[in-house]
Amino acid sequence: MTASDQMPSTASSPWKMLLPLGAVLLLGLLWSGYWVVASGIAKNRFAEERAELGRNGLSLACTQESWGGYPFHFEFLCTSPRFRFEERAELSSQQLRLTALAYAPWQVVALLDGPSTVSAQGLVPTEAQHGRMIAAVTFGDEGQFPKVSAELPSLSIASLAQAEKLMLHTRPSQGGGTDLAMSLTKGVVQLPDRPPLALAQADVLARLTPQETLAVERAELQQGAVRYWGKGEIALDATGRPAGKLDTETNDVDGLLTLAAPPLKMQEDQVAGLRTMLKLLGSEAKIPLIAKDGVLYLGPFRVAELPPLR
Repeated sequence: MTASDQMPSTASSPWKMLLPLGAVLLLGLLWSGYWVVASGIAKNRFAEERAELGRNGLSLACTQESWGGYPFHFEFLCTSPRFRFEERAELSSQQLRLTALAYAPWQVVALLDGPSTVSAQGLVPTEAQHGRMIAAVTFGDEGQFPKVSAELPSLSIASLAQAEKLMLHTRPSQGGGTDLAMSLTKGVVQLPDRPPLALAQADVLARLTPQETLAVERAELQQGAVRYWGKGEIALDATGRPAGKLDTETNDVDGLLTLAAPPLKMQEDQVAGLRTMLKLLGSEAKIPLIAKDGVLYLGPFRVAELPPLR
């Protein structure tokens, strides 16, 4: 055996070493091409959705916009976002970031950094302090409302409301409309010139119908051992005020009236009359909560004025 027979072939070795590197480079080029094409499609879809929202009265304006996210994401960054619903209401904040995975662009994560300011007709602009809002949005068929799961932590609106956590979930309803689920943890509501109302937990399960009626399947408030729940339908009347009826119940009449009477500014004779009526009807009695002609009634008693919402 000669020395040349014992030596490995050096001609093919470099190619064997370069093949994995070449495969990686080719894969990178193919992925980059896909990202460029898919990014363009994502931008066009975003522009279409934005235009559709604009036709429905909801617009988004930014002081500065940019796109990025290469290689694994599509990312839209909006500085000083301003959401405007026709001429009725406006929400402005510090920064909005929308991120979607390159291989699943129909699933979007939205991050909104506060503080935010809300203004509306007849409402003084109000600033809300909050942590970073996180929302997961899944788009379905064109023209169908997307699925949304959002969480807003550490919400504080001066002299109005506070909440440790506010959560919202939506999905298209099988019968048309949109299913809604809302949850509030450790909240405080502070109406002007009234004592605060503290809530350990508040939950609402409802459906927004195509006729713009809110069908409440269950709404429940809880503070300590006191629970208050009910169901019914609510809509907006011709003047934009809430109108409808909820049939509500409680596990503790005295405890509920102790909590609700001060914020609702119920007089002592109203509290005594309502307590007597409910106790005569028994533990299974339902308390009608009625909104009519801009007034909120708890049973037969007038408890609050309702401002227009549009």
